[in-house]
This record gives sequence, structure tokens and C-alpha cells, in this order.
Amino acid sequence: MQPDRVTGERRPATVLFVDVVGSTSLAEGMDPEDWAATMERAMAIMTGAVERYEGWVASHTGDGLMALFGLPSAHEDDPARAVSAAIEMVDTIDRLAEDLRRNGIEFQIRVGINTGEVVVRDASAGGATRDSRIYGDTLNVAARMQSEAPPGGIMITGETYGRVSGAIESRHVGPVSVKGKAEPVEAYEVLGRTGVLRSVRGIAGLSSPMVGRDAELARLVAALTPVRAGLGRMALVVGEPGIGKSRLLAELRRVAEADGLGWVDARTVSYGRNLPLHLAIDLVRSLIGLPDPLESVPADEARERLASRLRHLAGPDDAGIGPVLSHLLSLPLDEAGAERLAHMEPHTLRLRYGEAVSNLVAATARNEPLVMVCDDVHWADDASVDLLTSLVGTVSALPILWVIASRADREVPGWRLVGAVRDAFGDGLIDIRLRPLQADDGERLVANLLAIDSLPAATRTMILGRAEGNPLFVEEIVRMLIDREAIEFHDGRWTATERVMDVEIPETLHGLLLARIDRLPAEARRVLRVASVIGRTFPVSVLDLVARSPS
Repeated sequence: MQPDRVTGERRPATVLFVDVVGSTSLAEGMDPEDWAATMERAMAIMTGAVERYEGWVASHTGDGLMALFGLPSAHEDDPARAVSAAIEMVDTIDRLAEDLRRNGIEFQIRVGINTGEVVVRDASAGGATRDSRIYGDTLNVAARMQSEAPPGGIMITGETYGRVSGAIESRHVGPVSVKGKAEPVEAYEVLGRTGVLRSVRGIAGLSSPMVGRDAELARLVAALTPVRAGLGRMALVVGEPGIGKSRLLAELRRVAEADGLGWVDARTVSYGRNLPLHLAIDLVRSLIGLPDPLESVPADEARERLASRLRHLAGPDDAGIGPVLSHLLSLPLDEAGAERLAHMEPHTLRLRYGEAVSNLVAATARNEPLVMVCDDVHWADDASVDLLTSLVGTVSALPILWVIASRADREVPGWRLVGAVRDAFGDGLIDIRLRPLQADDGERLVANLLAIDSLPAATRTMILGRAEGNPLFVEEIVRMLIDREAIEFHDGRWTATERVMDVEIPETLHGLLLARIDRLPAEARRVLRVASVIGRTFPVSVLDLVARSPS
């Protein structure tokens, strides 16, 4: 029976299809119970990987599944999450396959991923559920990528590749024909990671000096003087997504390293709250000088580099922290170290982690004055926050400038660290709140990127108006205009085409904005949807009238 009312929405998502290679032949050659047990193990692995990166398993296909990233809740880096989940699936299934290979069974999966818009129709009006119907060409293309992937491989479209290209090793497969599509689809095979998968920012071939943040940079640079004299300082840098926190810290790094200070930075990822001690582990990785990601070097090599670093620091408190730090980093331990740590209660072990990290920080600062940065703290997990909070009291006695960068999100574990820092340092804290760029600074940014004096005034006004003072928004709007050939570079000048005034929100910003909307209460989301239909600007009375009218 057709429901009286079907609700739904159109939204960006990244779709992942995974399938067991040759499942029909495999099932035919195995005992039914053995096959069922094998598939249950495989499904648990695949489902676990999706859920770890906060994706949604929308359906099972018998010998595979379809997952969406961006539903029911969006994240600003859903393409990176999908590719991360696929890499984890393939790696973990490979370990399962080793067991089966001993019995003559060759078990592999193939994964396909695509990013684009989908339409979700939901009769329950309660958001995406297993009863929802999902439509769109994005699904068809993802399924085609899965069928094109080699056994044990991952195939992604150009749409997904553009969001993760800076952190993966890949092979350009070329155009792939998709049934029902007039034009072939660009495809790339993922060969491995070259870094932590995050959304790609910046515009290749275009750059700008930092604008509008000179006063904030001067406050941070001034703190380096007492640090060189052996006094600790603490700074907070708080601002909305894309407002320029990371760029400010990059400028600070340039100055600090030129002045001979050491630089250590750690950051979490958007799904970091699902990864216990993730930020603390990344801080230790950076203090030791190991690459990001940590798994890009063999575990034995990483352990030797840890031991070498501790020998170099040779501080009086460093004896015995090697095994604890190795355990924190999930590196192999010798028999004695493994035996000692195996019998510790979880609470005691975490105390030992805190002591070991504190000793490592102190030894590093004794070796050279240090700037220590913890970025994206709004994504930190509870255990990392607890461990880092225990370090706050030791900073004032060490030649360290410790910078905490975060969004102003007071409902997350990371904000407890911000509160602890404020309580400990009071008026001595360098507290920086980044605001949107002023109009003249926004013009300077676009001028630096595009030599804007050669653009029509209407184009300049459109870019600045849509960006509303956010540097990331400026960059992404410019990127989209270039990609869509709405502005073109000819004879040393940027010129606008007839497409320039049709600009919408760039796809790269959809996830970031939608993630914030998805965290709002249901009624607030409904009012926003109504407002988006009315237009960009309107009297509040119109919104009130439309929002209150019967559905």
C-alpha cells in the first residue's frame, strides 16, 4: 500500500559498493556451513570498517554490501572516510584470506566508490533508515566502479579522486563506459595511502600570502621570546571551519623554525572520537619524528626509531618509558615488556601513558625550545583529552609554546581541554578568536589568487559575497569557477564567461555545511529547508508565515 506521504531530500553522498570475487564458484566448492561462517566473518569485517568511519550500511547484496557516507548524517570529509574504510576492508580481508588460502580457497573482495548527489525517499519522515529508498546515478556509477575493480582492488571515480588525491597513491585507469551514460567516467585505482586521508584544500598552481591575520600572528610570535628564555606559554586559536587556523599556524611555523625552535604538531581526524587515544598517539608520533601515517613504516623500524630518539634525548626521567610508548603506539614489545604491561589494569596503564608522554615532552623541550601544536582538538576522543589535560600543569616550567587549535564546539570532549587550559593559565593565556575577513582583506585574497583587477566588478562582488569572509570559502568558490570554466586565463589575464553568475555552493563545501545542519534539532532543520526554498534573502515575516502553514 502506498503511504499517504513520502518525504525525502536530495543531498551529496559518497557511495561504496563491495563484493566478494567469484562468490558463486566459492560457495559451490565449500561446505554450506563453512561458506556461511566465512561470509559472516567477511561481512563483520566490511560492516565494521564502514561503521568505524561513521558510514551507513544501506543494504546487503548477498555477497557484498552498499554503504553510504553522508547519510544519515553528513561529514565534511565523507569521500576520505569512504576510501579509508575501503582500504581497511581490503587489508583486513587479506588477513582472513591467508587463513583460507591454507585450505586452497582464494578469497578476495573488490570495492567501487563514487561521490555525487542522491535522493532519499523515506516514508517514515525519520531520516534515512533501512526502509528508505535511495535513487540517483551516483549509485549506478559506484556499482560500475566495483565491477571494474581488480580482485583485491579499489576503484574510485574522478569525483572521489579529486577529494582525496593528495593522500593516496593511485593509477589512472582512464575513461570507463557506464551503461546509460552518454559520457565515460574517469576512474582511478587506489594503490595505497601516502598520508592521512583528509579533504584536499587549496588550489593547485594558485597561492596567496596570508591576509588579515597579522595581529594574531604577532601575538603568537611574541610568545617565542619568553620560550627561548626557558618559560612556558600556552595559546588557544579558536575559529569556525575554514576561517584560517591552519594557515595561521603554518606562518607561525615558518617564523619559529627560522628562529631555531623545534616544531611538533599533532592533529586528529574527523572520526577521531571513535579512535581511543588517537590525538595522544599522533603527538608521540610527531615527538619521535615518525611519518604520518604511522603504519607507513614497518613496526620494527618504528620501534627502533623510538629507541634511537630516546637514546638521543637521554633525559634522567626517560628510563623505562620506551616499552610504555611502544605499547601506546601498538609497536611490538620484547617478552619482558609485554609481560609487565599485560597485567596492568586499564586505569593504571593510562596513567603510565600520561607519565611517559609527559617525560617525552619534557626531554624534547630540554633538548631545544619547542612549539607544540595540537590541531583539530574538537575531534579528539575522551582518552586523549584526559591524557593531554594532565600535561597542562607542566608546560609553564618548560621552554614550550603549546598551541591548541579548535572550533568553538562546546559540546565535544575536546572543549574540556580548552577549559582546563583557561583555568590553569588565566590572564596569561594567549586567547585568539579568528573572525571572518574584512571586506578589504577578502579582496586582497582574491586579488592574490586571480589578479582580480582584470575581473569584472560583478564577478569580484559575487565571489566575496558568497564567501562571507571565510578564506576557505573564497578558495573553494574560485576553484569551482575555474573547474567549471566560468573564469578562464587568457593572455595573462583572468576573464569571466557567461557561466560565472550561475555559481552555486561548491561540492567541496556541501559536506562541511550539511554536517553542521545535521547536528541541529529536527525543527531547526525543517525551518532551514523552508528558508532555502524561499530564497537567499527575505523578510523574517515571510519565513514565519510559510513555516507555520500546514504541511
